[in-house]
Amino acid sequence: MSGRHPNAIVTTPSGPLRADEAALVRVRVSLGCTGAHDMAELIAWPSSKLADLAVGDVVSIALGERDAEADVFTGEVSDVLAGADGVVIEALAATSALSRARRNQTYLSQSIAEIVRDLASDVDTSEVQGDLTLDAYAVDDRRPVWEHLIDLAELAGADIGCNAEGGLRFVPVKTGAAQISLRYGADLLAWSFGPARTGAARAVAAQGAASEQGADKWHWIARTPTGKGDGPLRVLAALRTTDAAESVSAAWTQRVARAALRGSLSIVGRPEPRPGDLIELAELPDADPGTLRLLGVDHLLDARTGFVTQLRVESGGEGGLGSLLGGLL
Repeated sequence: MSGRHPNAIVTTPSGPLRADEAALVRVRVSLGCTGAHDMAELIAWPSSKLADLAVGDVVSIALGERDAEADVFTGEVSDVLAGADGVVIEALAATSALSRARRNQTYLSQSIAEIVRDLASDVDTSEVQGDLTLDAYAVDDRRPVWEHLIDLAELAGADIGCNAEGGLRFVPVKTGAAQISLRYGADLLAWSFGPARTGAARAVAAQGAASEQGADKWHWIARTPTGKGDGPLRVLAALRTTDAAESVSAAWTQRVARAALRGSLSIVGRPEPRPGDLIELAELPDADPGTLRLLGVDHLLDARTGFVTQLRVESGGEGGLGSLLGGLL
């Protein structure tokens, strides 16, 4: 059996550099799909060619076995910190520009996808999906554009993050069968997961929503607009129809259900897992957490640990909490 030879390739404006050519000591990449910008940290010897990077330069990072590396991150240098014993380069995904941008804009009768594309027009976009139509949605410059996009992702029940090339991804949460299988004794190094405390799912009502009188009719807001009793309730001015309110309410209910199971996994380094992917654990003794959803992916490559990938997970909707507790009890 041949040994593993993990490697990194860092592509800068001057061209690609392998880990040895860049005099790399450590590479750390953190990816997410819940609103935090993807980031990377490179630590190299003082004489490294990476020391010539400047704030604003575009860098991409590929990780994996030598000669089989795959892109995991593309972003812009945010800091170059030089010291006597090394140089540290920090980079953020291009979406970080949206945390510096502010807009004043009102959108009338537009889908969430249309609003997102307009708000994110200053950065590259990979995938934007969101069919829900908002009757009125106001963006103001008291908050950055990125915070408005996170709010829209909550309404749409969507993941928000980047692809490996740095393009914005605003896509529905994946459901169904797992795309990646991790085997105990081969891929899986360590794991911990269990039930998490969650609040009650909030119901949603539309302000001035049409009811049994039809979509073109308006009515006064009732004391209990959704007829769901005394639980948490939000009345959203952006929503006009009860169908839209029920769609948002369903997305929030699903989010609470997924969050009932949380955990983390350490696996032998693999570049292919992406935030939002669904995974399964094969041959795990004494427990079956069911399908799991990746909330975050953290890659670490250094001389001491080799290449290790840390996965932050929640329930993916199949198996989940009941199967896990059944295996442990």
